[in-house]
Amino acid sequence: MFRAVETIGLPECTLNLAHGVAYLANAPKDRSADAAIGAAMEDAKKLGNLPVPMNLRNAPTKFMKGLGYGKGYEMYPEDDDLLPEKIKGKKYMK
Repeated sequence: MFRAVETIGLPECTLNLAHGVAYLANAPKDRSADAAIGAAMEDAKKLGNLPVPMNLRNAPTKFMKGLGYGKGYEMYPEDDDLLPEKIKGKKYMK
């Protein structure tokens, strides 16, 4: 269900939803999102399931911490690339 409906409720949220629909209907159209998801899907088919980088893995046990899970993790990384090694630095949305 739409967040506006949960927060504001009916019938008051209808104006908020109408504003959103009008904004999206008048927004410039382009195919960059379609091209981006197509490129990402192509990489997923070609490369398969890539491992999650070690610094992003949860380490609930001492054993996992010892293996390096979560080492160097930052809650809000400034310039850290969070993608797996094989696609590190790749930009799908241009």
